Amino acid sequence: MSESTVTRPGITRRSFLKATGAVAGVAAVAGGTSSLVAFADGEASNSSAEETICYGVCRSNCMQSCRYAAHVVDGKLVKLTPAEYAEDLYRGSCLRGMSYMHRIYSPHRIKYPMRRVEGTERGAGEWERISWDDAIAEIAEKLSSISQEYGPKSIVFDFGTGNYGEIQGQTGIFNRLGGVIGASKPAGMNDLATGYGIDRVLGTGLMYFANEAKSVLDSSHIVVWGSNPVHSTPQNWRWMQRAKEQGTKIIVVDPVKSATAHKADVYVPIKATTDGYLALAMANYILENDLQDNEFIAARSTAPLLVRRDTGMLLHKSDYAEVAEGEENPAYVWDNATGAIALYGEATDPALEGTFEVDGVTVDTSYTLLKQQLADYSISEAQRITGVPEETILELVDVFTKGDAVSVNISFGMDHYMNGYQSCWAIAILMALTGNLGRDGAGFTGIFLNTALALNMKALWAAPGFVGMTTAFPMTMLHEVAETQKFNGEDYPIKAMVSIISNAVSNWPSQNNFLEKILPALDFYLAMDMEMNDTVRYADMVLPVASFYEHEDFRKAHNLPYIVHQSKAIDPLYEAKDDVEICGLIGRAMGFEEAFPESNTFETYANLLLSSEACEKFNVTLDRLREEGYIDLSLLPGKPGIVGRTKFTTESGLAQLYTEKPAPRVNYGQDVKERFAKEHLVYYQPSAEVCEESEAAQKFPIIFIQEHSRWRTHSQWFNSPVLRELDPEPIYKMSPEDAQERGIESGDIVEVFNDRGHMVLKCVIDPSLPQGMSRMPKGWQREQFIEGGYQELTYPTHDEWAVAFNFYDTRVDVKKR
Repeated sequence: MSESTVTRPGITRRSFLKATGAVAGVAAVAGGTSSLVAFADGEASNSSAEETICYGVCRSNCMQSCRYAAHVVDGKLVKLTPAEYAEDLYRGSCLRGMSYMHRIYSPHRIKYPMRRVEGTERGAGEWERISWDDAIAEIAEKLSSISQEYGPKSIVFDFGTGNYGEIQGQTGIFNRLGGVIGASKPAGMNDLATGYGIDRVLGTGLMYFANEAKSVLDSSHIVVWGSNPVHSTPQNWRWMQRAKEQGTKIIVVDPVKSATAHKADVYVPIKATTDGYLALAMANYILENDLQDNEFIAARSTAPLLVRRDTGMLLHKSDYAEVAEGEENPAYVWDNATGAIALYGEATDPALEGTFEVDGVTVDTSYTLLKQQLADYSISEAQRITGVPEETILELVDVFTKGDAVSVNISFGMDHYMNGYQSCWAIAILMALTGNLGRDGAGFTGIFLNTALALNMKALWAAPGFVGMTTAFPMTMLHEVAETQKFNGEDYPIKAMVSIISNAVSNWPSQNNFLEKILPALDFYLAMDMEMNDTVRYADMVLPVASFYEHEDFRKAHNLPYIVHQSKAIDPLYEAKDDVEICGLIGRAMGFEEAFPESNTFETYANLLLSSEACEKFNVTLDRLREEGYIDLSLLPGKPGIVGRTKFTTESGLAQLYTEKPAPRVNYGQDVKERFAKEHLVYYQPSAEVCEESEAAQKFPIIFIQEHSRWRTHSQWFNSPVLRELDPEPIYKMSPEDAQERGIESGDIVEVFNDRGHMVLKCVIDPSLPQGMSRMPKGWQREQFIEGGYQELTYPTHDEWAVAFNFYDTRVDVKKR
C-alpha cells in the first residue's frame, strides 16, 4: 500500500525538467493558464519510463491531513492525486495540497545555505552562498559562544506550525536539540483562546474540544459560528455538504457573509466580537422560559455541586475528612430526600437549585450561581449590542432547544480578539444548558484530535544531556524582553533566535515590534525554510530544508481518526536536508554527540516515539505504517469520535457550569488576583479595539480582519507559481459605504493605516462586507506590498488570562493614494 510501480510512456527526463522547472514559473509570471500538472508538449519519447507511486500526507496547519499519492518518474515528482482513506469523504484535496509539487520545483526555492553579506542590513537581500560544513561550523560557534556568555536561555527557539510531522515537524526532533541546549521556548500564542474558553466547560485542554468531522451526519443542525470551512477546512465542509443532502440545516453566524454563509440555509450577520453576549442572552432566555435540558443538566453537569460563599471553592469531602494523595476528592450536593449534604453520586434526590447552610457556611448550587450570573443578559440588549434582531435570536433559541442534535463548527474566527475566550466559553455554556454535548451529532466540530494514541514524546526529546527548554514568558512578550533584556525585573538576555518551520516575522502581530525591537537585540538569527519568506529575509543565515515529499515521516492526523505515514518520494532537491540530518549536524558540532550520534537515523527516532503503551495497544509500529499507509485509531469501530461520549475530561467527569479553580492559560508571573473571583462564572467582556465604545473606535472607524483564503495556509503557498496565477497580488477589501465616503473605487491604490503601521496596496469594493468592516487574505509577504505590510497594523497585546494573540482586534482607516 505504501508504494507501487507502473509504466508511464512518453515522458523523458528532459521534458519533465522543462515542464516543471520552467513552464510552471513562467506561466505564473506571464499570467498564462497552466494546469496543476504541467508537462512540456512535443517532447514525448518513444521509450517508456517507470512511474513509482508513493503515499504521503499533507502536513500543513489547515489541520485537514489529506492523503496523497505521489507519482514519481525518473526520480521526479510529476503529479499528486488524492489517496484513499477508509471513509470516502476523508479522501479529497484542495488546490493548495494538489499544487505542492509546484512549491518543490519553484524557481523561488532556497537551494543552498546562505549567509547575510557582512556589513549589510538585515532584510536588504544581500546573500552569499556557503557550504554546509561552513554553515554548521558557524552556527555551532555562534550558539555555543552566546550560550557560554549569556546562558543557554538567551537562545530562543521559535517553533511554528508549518509542518505537523511527528519527527520532522513542530513537536519533533528540534525539541531534542533545544532541550539539550537549554534554550528558551516562548509559550505558544496562536489559536488558543478558543480551546481555553471551551476547556472551562469540557475540560478538554486547548485543542481537544471537537468531535470528529463526520459526526455532523448525525446532526439536525450545524451552526457555523465565526468560521469559514468552505475555504479554510474544505474536508470538514465535505461532511457538512453530505449532512445537508440528508436534511441537516446549516446556519452561519458571522459578521462577514463568507463563502460558507453563501452556501448555508440561514445567514445571521452579527457585529464583530459580540458573539459571547448573544450566547449568554440566549442562555438566560432559555432558563427564564424553562427550555433547558433538565435531564442533561442533572445527570451530566456540575449543576448540583455546592459552592462555598466564603471561599468560592466547591464543598469537598476534604472539608470534613482527610483525603490521601491520589485519592478522589468528590464534591458535595444537597440531598432533598434527607435535607442534608451528601457526596455527589450518593444523594437520592440532589437539588439543582438552592442556597443552604452547612455547619455555619452558606453554600449555593453551581446552577443557582450560573442562573444569577446570566440574569443580566437580555434578548433586547443583545439586539442592541450584537445587531441581531430579536426575532432572529429567538429563532436561534428554537434551534438549540428544539433541534434533535446541534453541532457548532468553531475554529479561530472568534479566537483572535481580546474577548475571544469568553465568547467560546459562553457558547460552550449554551451547549451544556441545551444538552448539545457528548452524544452523536451534538457538540463542537472544527479541529478534531484523537486522544487515544499518546506518543512517547519523552523518549524523543529527553536525550542524554537533556536539561529542557525554558518557557518563562509567552511569545507576545518576546519583543518586550528582547528590548529590555529583562523579564519580571530580572536580567533575561535574548541574543540569538532559531526559527523552525515558522514565519514569525510574517505571522506575529504588530510586525514593527519584531523588526524594531526583537531583531536589533539579536547577535544571531538562524532561519530554516524552503522559500524566501519574511523571516528568512531578515535572518543572518538560512538553511534549505526538505519538503514534505523529500523525507519520511508520519502524522497523528488532525480531523481524521488515523495516524498516517509519509513515504520519502524523491531525494531532496539541490542541497536541502531534512530536520533529522540538520539537528544531528548542529548537535554534534555543538558537542552533543551523545544526544545525536551519527548512527541515529529517522528510524531510530521514529521507534523511540512509537514506544508507548498506546502504540502497543493499537499495534502502531513504523513497519506497519510503512506497509499499510495509515492506521485507524477509532475507539468505537464505525462510530465517530465524540468528546464526552461517556464522560468529560474535567476533574468530576461532568460539564462544568462553574469553574472552581480558574487559572491563566500561561502563568508568567502576572497578577491575576483582581479577576480571579470573576473567572468562576462565564461573562461577557468587550473587545479591546473593535468594541464600538473603545478609544480606538473613535479614531479609526474601520475594523480590519485577516481572512483565511483558499490560496494559502497562513503564509504557506505565498509564492506558489500556479496559485499566484489565480491570486496574483494582495487585495484589501472594503464595504461600498466606506469606499464611497472616501472616494475610493475598485482598483484604486489605497493606504490602510493606524498608529502602529500601514500598508499600501490595491483595493476592491466587497458588497458582502457591512459598513465599518474590512478584510484581506492573510499570508502575503512584505515584498509583495507596494509599501508596508498587513501585520504592521495588528493588535499586539494579550489578555492576561487567555494569553493569546489578538490579530483581529484591530481598527484602521483608509485613504486613496
